[in-house]
Amino acid sequence: MLHVFFRTGLVALFFAALFSTTAIAQAISLKADAPKRYEVKRGDSLWLIASQFLDDPWMWPQLWQANKQVGDPNLLYPGDIIELLDGQDRLRLQPRLRILMLQQPIPFMPLAQVNAFLNRDIMIERPKFEDGLYAVHITGDRSLASTGDHLEVLGELTEGVKHYAIYRELEEIRDPLTRKHLGYRARALGSALLVNDKNRLPLLEITESFEEIRVGDRLLPFIDSPFGEGFQPSVPEKPLHGTLLQGLAGQKLISSHQAVMLNMGGDQLEPGTLLEILAPGRRLRNHSTGEVIFAAENRKGTVMVYRVFENISFALVMHSKEPMLPGDVFRQATIN
Repeated sequence: MLHVFFRTGLVALFFAALFSTTAIAQAISLKADAPKRYEVKRGDSLWLIASQFLDDPWMWPQLWQANKQVGDPNLLYPGDIIELLDGQDRLRLQPRLRILMLQQPIPFMPLAQVNAFLNRDIMIERPKFEDGLYAVHITGDRSLASTGDHLEVLGELTEGVKHYAIYRELEEIRDPLTRKHLGYRARALGSALLVNDKNRLPLLEITESFEEIRVGDRLLPFIDSPFGEGFQPSVPEKPLHGTLLQGLAGQKLISSHQAVMLNMGGDQLEPGTLLEILAPGRRLRNHSTGEVIFAAENRKGTVMVYRVFENISFALVMHSKEPMLPGDVFRQATIN
């Protein structure tokens, strides 16, 4: 049985006691080549560190969910040392002296690597989208705009909002099996700051652009990244089944640290939900008997939901053993 010691403020947590009193009473397996000693470095993530020690790294966040009575057991800081104790199947955390006001705990995921795309795509419904602000003129009578340029917009400003995101509708999304309409996908092209709302047409300055911006592009109040520092992974308590619709970047082969779209919304998923991705079982026929046989589903990896909408959720690939494909299926993460 694996024991993990979190020695922040004299707190010690034992997995043996934990799993004897929870519904997830299963052993956690240490990797055969786990390091004897690991010092947390700036730029590390909890997922990366868990991958150093555990065969199933998503088991580390499962600890946090099961121990809600413990205050912030997931906090690790640069300089902390994690030791694998010789002759004992357990880990020990030895925090170094630190000034908490000056140093932030490491995130669950390497945010610097993934934030660039996590907040760019949204799901919208056309009436709300088309009733909002849109660009009607680019100063200088240009057809395209980028950072530093100014836009005149038409429509009603949101009271008290000065920072807006600029979007363009990309496509309608339908469920591949039922053909049910799931929403329209839009992508952020950049952001703009309101600089003058006294004229008939409000004026905004483009403060950031990822792509060229055109007349007709829409503006919505800016929302900070949904993938915050306090993100808490969780394993669903009930069975879930759905379909991976596509990669958000349009790629056919999807791997670690890439974002995907799932055909399930906020009524069943929430940010932090961990799911397994599997290749769908193939329908085979025994040519001798004519019997139909279904091949077993092949587990490909793990994703974590980071944003939910009414009918669709976006998730980040945390780990992939082989490329994921549109049409693969998902279920609640399990503990092996």
